[in-house]
Amino acid sequence: MTDQSRRVRVTASRASEHVQEIRIHEGDCLCVGHRNQLHPAFVWCATEDGHHGSVPERYIEMRSAGDAVARRDYDSTHLTATEGEALDVLDEVDDFLRCRSAAGVIGWVPASGVAAITEDR
Repeated sequence: MTDQSRRVRVTASRASEHVQEIRIHEGDCLCVGHRNQLHPAFVWCATEDGHHGSVPERYIEMRSAGDAVARRDYDSTHLTATEGEALDVLDEVDDFLRCRSAAGVIGWVPASGVAAITEDR
């Protein structure tokens, strides 16, 4: 997990991207498919109730070929962010950051759309 005191500033406004939404909870059983070719730290997973999407590979533990259990909670929701907005970084996977806005909304943003805040809060 990334240091929660890390902050970034949004460099260009962006609407939440439509992604195949998947939410998993620690201990959930998952069916695992292919590795995401564009974002190799993610693998395609399906939950027992049929929801599917890309999940960070480090968030799951493989039990056998194609079967895994979730090591931790995960939500694939992307964050809508406005240029200049400061975000708290909660986690980093591949080229995505899981961030919390000042309003308390949590979601993923591409690392390419933010810049580190170096000055003191």
